[in-house]
Amino acid sequence: MTASRRSRFRSLVTALAVAPLLAAGLGAAPVAGAQDLTDGGRLGGGSSQLLLPDGVAVGSIGGPELEQVGYVDPDRYVGKWYQVAAVPQPYTLQCTNDTTAEYARISPDTISVRNSCGSAISSDSVIEGEATIRDAGTNASLRVNFPQVPFQDENGPVNYRITYLADDYSVAVVGDPSRSSGFVLSRSPELGAEQWSTVRDVVEARGWWPCAFLTVPMAGGRGDVTPLCLLP
Repeated sequence: MTASRRSRFRSLVTALAVAPLLAAGLGAAPVAGAQDLTDGGRLGGGSSQLLLPDGVAVGSIGGPELEQVGYVDPDRYVGKWYQVAAVPQPYTLQCTNDTTAEYARISPDTISVRNSCGSAISSDSVIEGEATIRDAGTNASLRVNFPQVPFQDENGPVNYRITYLADDYSVAVVGDPSRSSGFVLSRSPELGAEQWSTVRDVVEARGWWPCAFLTVPMAGGRGDVTPLCLLP
């Protein structure tokens, strides 16, 4: 494939990945004076606070619900993560770069969540909440809630599931059980070629469409927005 054809294909795939959100009217500009539901930016770890229409799963190619890893040590999992790729979400449209998530242990089953991102339309793109462990046997399925976001059910179903975790806790892939969200988290803003290859293999094996994942521009990491399926 020539460079020009590859560029056109990249643009097409990027548009296809974002199109379902725009078609649903979820990409509309904020109304002046209204509460900005996108404040806080990308959720660095995969919690869908806004529901898509029934049957719509932006990144999923179908199949059983997203599987989880066998065990997560919460004390090793907490700390700072860089969101290096994600399936675009309605509440992340304002985010342009440098998306991070910071987790801290509050109690045996509760973790604080602080998400932030660079934004062209908000000077303070930060949101804080809590994640409650729902599967004490594995610690791999949680419910994330943010007090600032309306229409939430604090007792709702799991919306954050860890489906891949490197042995050294350097890279994680998470999403909700239906795979309508998906996030690639890294302890470093930059992944090597072998790590990206592993991530792509995991995403496909878990039932996502890899072209729905877009890289996130990051200081010290990739500076572009490219579908995961097009990475070398």
